[in-house]
Amino acid sequence: MLAEITDFKDTELELKITEEDISILHIVQHELLKEKSVDFAGVVLQHPLTKDFKMRVATKRKNPVEVLQDASTSAVDYSKELLGTIKAALK
Repeated sequence: MLAEITDFKDTELELKITEEDISILHIVQHELLKEKSVDFAGVVLQHPLTKDFKMRVATKRKNPVEVLQDASTSAVDYSKELLGTIKAALK
């Protein structure tokens, strides 16, 4: 995954993300939206042939970079748990 900050303010963050599947970004978005301090978290596909995505995070007061880091950690934990569940079901 390649991520580039395209816009950053006190409570807003916008990233350009390439070389990733949108399903991963949707998991991160889901984790972001669980956070009470997040006003908005969204992911859009900029162009279907190049798979360029834009992610935007807006918070009430918290630093959006810290919120994104916490959500990413939660997304990794959730993905590991999901993988374990799938492996157990396939045995």
